[in-house]
Amino acid sequence: MNPKENLLAALNHDQPEWVPTPMVDRSMTIVTHDLLEYPAGGGVDDWGVKWKQGEEEAGAGLPITHPIETPEDITGYSFPDPERPDLMEPALEALANIDRSKTLIFGDNGWGLFERAWILVGMDKFLMWLYREPKAVKELLKRVAEVKLRLTERLIEEVEVDGIRYGDDWGGESELMMGPKLWRKFIKTQQEKLYDICNKRNILVMQHADGHVEEIIPDLIEMGLNLLNPLQPECNDVKSVKAEYGNQLSFHGVVGSRILDKGTPSEIRKEVSQRINQLSNSGGYVLAPAHAYSYSKENLQAFRKSAIDFGEIPQEWVSESHATRGDIEL
Repeated sequence: MNPKENLLAALNHDQPEWVPTPMVDRSMTIVTHDLLEYPAGGGVDDWGVKWKQGEEEAGAGLPITHPIETPEDITGYSFPDPERPDLMEPALEALANIDRSKTLIFGDNGWGLFERAWILVGMDKFLMWLYREPKAVKELLKRVAEVKLRLTERLIEEVEVDGIRYGDDWGGESELMMGPKLWRKFIKTQQEKLYDICNKRNILVMQHADGHVEEIIPDLIEMGLNLLNPLQPECNDVKSVKAEYGNQLSFHGVVGSRILDKGTPSEIRKEVSQRINQLSNSGGYVLAPAHAYSYSKENLQAFRKSAIDFGEIPQEWVSESHATRGDIEL
């Protein structure tokens, strides 16, 4: 069994030969389109939002303009063109260096519906519009989804990905930012359309959603989600989520970023062992950090060694680490 076959066994809820760990066994990788969602270093993205460089680290940044100021602006707003001929070039170029017989390919769809909508409007205004301008919010989400739907189709048709990774940070530390009722009212319908494209074509669906998301996991399963990332352990009851939903849904990540960032190698070993024990029984778990941060080399090495030891990764599938901030999340 090679890494891709082993990963697929886990996603099918069969017991894999080892715990899939893309950072170590290269069982999964992510390729992306060329629609600019965030200009590193600052500038204007392809949605017309201006960003400034953040101060914390190279990848951090803040939107400093919100071009959709009124509900009336939505109708005439110039959304990105998902038909642009060169959009799939970065994904296609990345495939040249990947052995698809051993690695599962996910196409990254970019910022999620909620994230992109509030970035265009401004967080405070967007949350107020949920109550004051519900028709405008639904129209905005529909317009954003139309771009994302076409990007999904092109990743499937032109790049021939095995799965699509959607991203959207719906959760806070202890609850959903808009609550489950509003999430179902505004987000679920359009998000389900994104999943439907994949489900109808037997393409795997992966959802990145930071923070607390437990209340909507049944919705995500109903919508056809295969793989949930990162099931942030600081915000969700990992053990109970696995017990209740582990036969219907697979999980990716879960290794606490706070421990990986500030912990000692021995604390990291304990964390990796705990997550494997909690989640890997009967498959359904892909071991990875819960967040893509710039961890120290010492702590990354501790994670890798712990994954090999506790995940029982065969030496023949242990790849040399070349993790960067961009791929560390795997």
